[in-house]
Amino acid sequence: MLDEISLLDQVCCVEYRRLDVPLRESFAISGGATESANLLLLRLKDQRGRLGYGEAAPFPAYDGIERGDVLDSLLGTDLSFFCDPASSSSLSASLQSLNMPGPLLAAFEMALLDLYGRQRNIPVYEFLGDSMQDFQTGMTIVVGDVDHSRESALRYLGQGFRNLKVKLSGNVALDISRLRVIRSVAPDCRLLLDANGAFDIDRALELVDQISEHRLEVSFLEQPFPSGCELLNAELSYQCSIPILADESCTSEQTVIEALDDFGFEGVNLKIQKSGVEVALKMRAAAVERGAKLMIGGMVESPLSMTCSAHIVKAFGGFDWVDLDTPLFMRDHPFQGGIDFDGDSVLLSEEAGLGVQVAEEFSGFVDSDWSQVWQGAS
Repeated sequence: MLDEISLLDQVCCVEYRRLDVPLRESFAISGGATESANLLLLRLKDQRGRLGYGEAAPFPAYDGIERGDVLDSLLGTDLSFFCDPASSSSLSASLQSLNMPGPLLAAFEMALLDLYGRQRNIPVYEFLGDSMQDFQTGMTIVVGDVDHSRESALRYLGQGFRNLKVKLSGNVALDISRLRVIRSVAPDCRLLLDANGAFDIDRALELVDQISEHRLEVSFLEQPFPSGCELLNAELSYQCSIPILADESCTSEQTVIEALDDFGFEGVNLKIQKSGVEVALKMRAAAVERGAKLMIGGMVESPLSMTCSAHIVKAFGGFDWVDLDTPLFMRDHPFQGGIDFDGDSVLLSEEAGLGVQVAEEFSGFVDSDWSQVWQGAS
């Protein structure tokens, strides 16, 4: 899809800046936690001064990628292809050939989509294809103790969320206690379990046995084993009636095919920050072709990056679960427009591009904080 992009005016400047956004609570998964979203923002400027914004949102607890790794990659990348008029219709291919980490590729691709939409005065989803589907997001209950799980479930239930995504710790006794108390206070919610690779085969079998014994109805179990342990997933799938979704195990079209065909996964969680936008769309197509379940989620992302994922959902539809909640974890941020929420309903502006503006008056956030990484002819 992105290879169809042809800019009306060339990119003449690429700039970046760091942004730290504090969270309302620590975002804890089995691999670790963060107190803030540590982002790297990009903006592309065309010859008429129009801006396209992108965001890299690495989450070291998820895949070990640090913001410094993303910045080093950016500063070491030759961006001269932006000044080649013949490259205007192959920018996506040029970006994908540079072997960038997923968050940086995602930042460039969403900035490119944003700029393309602004140049043509259309929202991104309209270019990709409007499914007209309304959709709702789940809300994440991060790793914590039983009291935290109860309080989180009650709070989110009161805010109108019907899908609760529970991050598992890998401690079976603790996780079952958490699930039981969540189910007791939210009996009608769908429970979506996400292990982020926290289990070995013995503890995974114990977990699913305990879920069955306590009659804890759950919608799926996501990524029980670390990436690289897909044969364990095949073993578990033979002994488990709970649908198993892949996340860390799937970062490309080929790994989606293998996960679904060979390793017992029944669905896949797409995240533009792990693979980039174009690859995520190819992964989606491979999953749809196999009749698999689809989810779209994210790292610890701001409204900017989550807006890009929301445009994908609105464009294509057909997602069984949507998990775009991390903007709701943020105390304050400089972004206006784009994604919004009414209870668990996801709202999306009709503005051109991604529809997100950056408020330069945000505390500690001024235009001079942007640094130039490449300059072409104006």
